[in-house]
Amino acid sequence: MPVFTPKKLPLEETFGEKLRQKRHFKKINIEDVAKILSIRTEYLIALEDGNFDKLPNGLYGKNFLKQYANFLGLNSAELLKNWNDQSSKYNTDDPFSQKIVKAHKLIVFPKIIRNILFVLAVLICFLYLIFYFKKIFSPPKLTISQPTKNLLTSSSSLEIIGWAEPEAEIKINNENILNNRNGYFSQIVNLKKGLNNLIITAKKKYSQTQTITREILVE
Repeated sequence: MPVFTPKKLPLEETFGEKLRQKRHFKKINIEDVAKILSIRTEYLIALEDGNFDKLPNGLYGKNFLKQYANFLGLNSAELLKNWNDQSSKYNTDDPFSQKIVKAHKLIVFPKIIRNILFVLAVLICFLYLIFYFKKIFSPPKLTISQPTKNLLTSSSSLEIIGWAEPEAEIKINNENILNNRNGYFSQIVNLKKGLNNLIITAKKKYSQTQTITREILVE
């Protein structure tokens, strides 16, 4: 009578074993997969181990499994069915049964740094535009070194000496005055007896007007 030797049939591979075998077959490091898929390495390891306790339940875990399967070229629908069979005791079919993932585990520092740099760049550009337009529309600097205020003189003429921003247009009593490349200017004006009002103005193309007045009394 022939003797039959009992032989154990191989157990069906779990979804985790299929993931690990496929990854090893493709010779891919699990850390590299984590970087490509933007999934934490510990979650990928938990998927390969079938360790549901270390995975966010419900839609998060299933979505990680689907992404991982598609990346390796596996049938994600088949693996998700295997997932449901193995994880039914954890009630993962209920999307509201998800574990609360700690906030610090959701933080991706490169993304935060990128966002901070973007905000800083926008802020710098905004501040630069404010400074640029303020410079355009603000009245130019203007100083008069001669004559001084409330001058009393017996002369019939007077030299006006001053400085303004080089790009500014200078006028004395509405008459244009030339200034050199450094912004310095001088002009001799005729005076009449009595009170003379000298109005010196400086204005850039789009700016407001800067005005200085001098009252000269001729005896």
